[in-house]
Amino acid sequence: MNTKRAGFSLIEVVLAAGIFAVAVTVILALLPALTRQSGESADSLVAQGLPDRLRVELQRLAVNDFNGLANTIPVMGAPLENGLLFVASRDGSRLHPASYLPPATSGLIPQGQRYFAVEAWRFSQGTLQFDGTAPVLVVYVRVSWPAYNPGSTDATPSADRSHFTFTVAINR
Repeated sequence: MNTKRAGFSLIEVVLAAGIFAVAVTVILALLPALTRQSGESADSLVAQGLPDRLRVELQRLAVNDFNGLANTIPVMGAPLENGLLFVASRDGSRLHPASYLPPATSGLIPQGQRYFAVEAWRFSQGTLQFDGTAPVLVVYVRVSWPAYNPGSTDATPSADRSHFTFTVAINR
């Protein structure tokens, strides 16, 4: 009669436990990078939705004084500095100018919640250049984030931000 029991040897159990430990360690090591990448993707997606919000806000600002708004937007130069600044919340639901006219809705976005900086410039030459009789205002826009880290009152240096650029046109 055979009295041996079927089962795993000690070597097989130790080897299986070692493989499991390595696999769990690798997965846990990847989590911070995956979480960061997920956050960056979400921010990029919100930034790509800001052109429509900015177009609506520029249209609102231009209703009473189209030329006044156009003349308030600085002419583009190199390097791009000191554009007409707008700010947006992290979810992109609120956008308003930082210093030009009050926002359409009451209440400004608190500085610690200004996640996106949206800067606008007029084109300096060519067919996109604005003059007082032009029926369209075309602006070059740069979105950068994080303008402020959530809860912080210190601005993030421009070199440490992600950037996205686009153009927006509004009609008279």
